[in-house]
Amino acid sequence: MMDRSKRDNRSFRGVLQSGDGVIVRVLERTSGKITFETAFGLSRHMIKRLKTHPEHLVFSERSRIARLGIRIAGSHPVSAGHIRGDSLVIVQQATSVISGYPGLGELGDFFDVGLPVGRLVFCDPEALLTSERVLEAIERAELKLPASTSISSDGSIVIAPHKVVCRLRHPIDKATIGRILFHENGRQMLNRFQVREAVPALVIPPGQGVITTCSMYLNEHYVVLQSGFALGRNLPATVLDPIKTRGVRIYLEIVNGSGQPIVNPLIAARIYGAPKGRRRERRRGRPASHGRYSFAQMTGLAGRLEAHRSKTCSFIDKPAAVIEPGPDDLKTARILVNGPDSPCGLAPSRCAVERRNYSVKSACAHVYATSRIDPDKIGRPAVIVLRYFPNLLEHRDIINLACRGKVEALYFYEASCEHGPFLSQEDHGRLLEYHAFGLRVYWVCGLNNRIMVHTIRDGKGYFVVPERLAAFHKSMFFAFYGSTLALSREGRQRLGRLMDALVSFWGRNIGIVTGGGSGVMEVANTMARERGILSGANFLDITDQPMTTDVDFCQVFQDTCRHSRQKWFEIASFPIFNVGGLGSLEELGITLCNMKLSIMEQVPVVLFDTEGDRCFWRPMQEQIETMVRFGRAPAWIRDYLLITDDPGEVIRVYRDRLHLF
Repeated sequence: MMDRSKRDNRSFRGVLQSGDGVIVRVLERTSGKITFETAFGLSRHMIKRLKTHPEHLVFSERSRIARLGIRIAGSHPVSAGHIRGDSLVIVQQATSVISGYPGLGELGDFFDVGLPVGRLVFCDPEALLTSERVLEAIERAELKLPASTSISSDGSIVIAPHKVVCRLRHPIDKATIGRILFHENGRQMLNRFQVREAVPALVIPPGQGVITTCSMYLNEHYVVLQSGFALGRNLPATVLDPIKTRGVRIYLEIVNGSGQPIVNPLIAARIYGAPKGRRRERRRGRPASHGRYSFAQMTGLAGRLEAHRSKTCSFIDKPAAVIEPGPDDLKTARILVNGPDSPCGLAPSRCAVERRNYSVKSACAHVYATSRIDPDKIGRPAVIVLRYFPNLLEHRDIINLACRGKVEALYFYEASCEHGPFLSQEDHGRLLEYHAFGLRVYWVCGLNNRIMVHTIRDGKGYFVVPERLAAFHKSMFFAFYGSTLALSREGRQRLGRLMDALVSFWGRNIGIVTGGGSGVMEVANTMARERGILSGANFLDITDQPMTTDVDFCQVFQDTCRHSRQKWFEIASFPIFNVGGLGSLEELGITLCNMKLSIMEQVPVVLFDTEGDRCFWRPMQEQIETMVRFGRAPAWIRDYLLITDDPGEVIRVYRDRLHLF
C-alpha cells in the first residue's frame, strides 16, 4: 500500500490538494470549543506550493462536518514552518455555530485522533478566471452557475442562495452521527435526515447561522467561496470541486457575525480553471491505466492457456498464468492448471451439483490453479491471468496473495463458463473487494475486442476503455430508457435533436448510459458516439434483444441481477424516458421512488415522446395526478415530471427547475 503522504493528491477533478487532514492530537476540550492538531499528507507538488505561495492555500472543511453546523478554523495562517517531513501539522479549533443541529456535546466525542476534518487546496493564481473568461466558459457550456449569479469586472461572482433552510427531519442519535462522520456513504445518509424547507426570505438573526443550498454544475473549473463578505460569512467548506459539484443541493453554511439580521444573504466567490502547465504536470504524474499488456498480447497468451488442459478434472479447464516483471515476462509466464492430483471419478451429473458445494463435505476436490501459486516463489508483485473470472475459492486465493503483496493486477478473458460475458451478483461484490485491496482488474473483452479496465464511480464498478477513463470520471451522465423496438424515421430525427440540445446546453463533458439493447438504446448509443460524447451500457443476460457493444464503458449482469442492475444507473444525473414498454415503466417507478427516498436528487424526469404527439405518456401523468390527489405520492412529483416531444422544452425545464444562469 502506498503511504498517504506519498500520494499525488490529485484526482480527475484536477485540483492540487493535500490528503485528508486527520486529527493527530487533541489539545483541549471545553463546552464550546475543541482544540486539536491536524496532519495533512502532502505530495512534493503541494510542498513546493506551500514553500513558495502559502497565501494561496486554503482549508476546506469536510462538507459533512459543516452540514452538521460545526466550524473548523485554524489558529494561525498556514506556512512552510508547519511542515513535518511529508506532512503539514497545524492547530485548529472546532465550534458549534448553527442552532438546531447537534452541538459539541453530542459531536465532541467524535473529534478525536483519526477523524478526517478537511483538506488543503492550492488556489493557483494563474488559473484565476477574469470576467471575460467566466463569460466564455458559460457560453461554451463548460460550467453552470446559479440563476442569481452576478459577475463583477474582476471576474469574481456573487450568488444568492435558494430561499430554503435545511433542517433535520428529526434528532439524530449518537450511533447515526458516527455513521455520518465515518462511513463512506455518510453524506448520502445525511441527505435522508436533512430536509430543505422553502421560506419566503432567508433570514439570519445576529450571531446565528443557517444551512441552505444553491445550484451549480462544474466540469473543469472549481469555485472558491470568499469568507468575510458583508452579507454573510460561509463556513470553511470553501472549495466547490469540479465534477463533485453538480446538482441543486450544493450546500452553503452561512453565519451572521454582525449585530444586525441579514435578509437574503449573498456569497462571493472566485472561479479557477487549470493552467496548461498544471495540466502537463498532472499528465506526468497520472499512473498508466492501460495495463501492462495489449489486447493482441493477451490474445497470444490465450493460445498458451488453451494448450494447457486439465487431465484430472472432467468439468472445465480453468488455467492460470503467473507473469512476473521482466524483459520477457509474457514468454516466461508460468501456466498452472486446475484439478486434483489424480483423475476425478465423479459422473458429469454429480459433478454439476458438487462443484457448487464448497463445504468440506463436498465430493468435488475444488483444486484450482490459483491454489498452486506459491507466494514464496514470487519476488516482485506479479500479474495473474485467468480464463474465467474467479469463483469463490479462486477469489480467496487471490486475496491472500494480495494481502502478502504478491499480486498487483488480474486479467480475465470470460466472465463465466456458463453465462458467457455476464457476471453474477457475487462477482460484482468480488470486484469491489479487489478495488478495496488495491488490485487492478482488466477484462480482455471479447464483446468489443478491447482491454477494459475496472474502475469505481459513485460506488459502482464499471469496465472502461482505458483512453476514456478520465472522461468517464469527469462526465455527467444521462440515463436513456426506452423500448427495444425500432424507431421511425421521425423518431430518430426527434431523438437526434434532443441529443443536440443536451450537448448545446450542457457541453461535451456529458455521456449517456443505456441498457445496451436495440431500438432507442442502440440509436442513442450511435448518436452519442457521432457527437463525441461518452456512451455506456448496463448489459443484461436476456434473450429477447441483441447487444450494442460499441461502447466506451459497460457493466454486465446475469439475469438474476436484474433488479440490482438498476442501481448502476444511479451514476446518471438525469433520467430520460423515451417511448418504451413494461421495462421502461418499471424503471420509471424505481426512479420516482428513489427521488422520494432521497436516494437521488429531485431533478426533472423527462418522459420524451420520441414518436411525437405527446399522447404516449399522458396516461402516466394522469396516474401520478391521481396518486397525489389520494395522498399516495408527494405533491412535488408533479413539478418534476415533464412530458414533451420538444427538445427545447426539455432544456427550458432544466434551466428553470434547476435554477441555472
